[in-house]
Amino acid sequence: MADRAGDPLLAGVVAGREEAFAALYARDGAALYRVAVAVLGSSADAEDAVQEVFVGLVRARARLAAVADLRAYLFAALRHAAAKVAARRRDDRRTGGIDLDAVAAPESAPAGSARLERALAALPADRREVLALKIDGGLTFREIAAVLGVGINTAASRYRYALAELRDALGGTADD
Repeated sequence: MADRAGDPLLAGVVAGREEAFAALYARDGAALYRVAVAVLGSSADAEDAVQEVFVGLVRARARLAAVADLRAYLFAALRHAAAKVAARRRDDRRTGGIDLDAVAAPESAPAGSARLERALAALPADRREVLALKIDGGLTFREIAAVLGVGINTAASRYRYALAELRDALGGTADD
């Protein structure tokens, strides 16, 4: 991805212009949602996390003027929002809340998707997160490193290890 330091939406978001928020959501909302689903494993929780990101943008818009990369900022905010949503979900389960995703599974899932979902769920959380940010979020390793607060080589190796583990779990070869 290109350097987003000169992101034209940033000034609009900082100024609080509704059309800037709408354009930002149109540009990055789907990628944020896909990453949130991959990290949280629930479409409802993913929706909540993405909503928290955009509500947070509205609340903190004045401080966003110092942000150098708005897209990386969004994914970092998503990471924090996902952690909050996951904590709420754990609290709900402890207090007897109902997990609607466990009640109704989609009937039109493609063949083999259950195997892939199990393989993804078996990955360590740090590798699953890097994989989601790279594939679903479309972030570069530099952006992933900034979001996670790790080195670029660490982000790249986590991605590489995740792919190798998926290949092994799905019966593929590790040859590229």
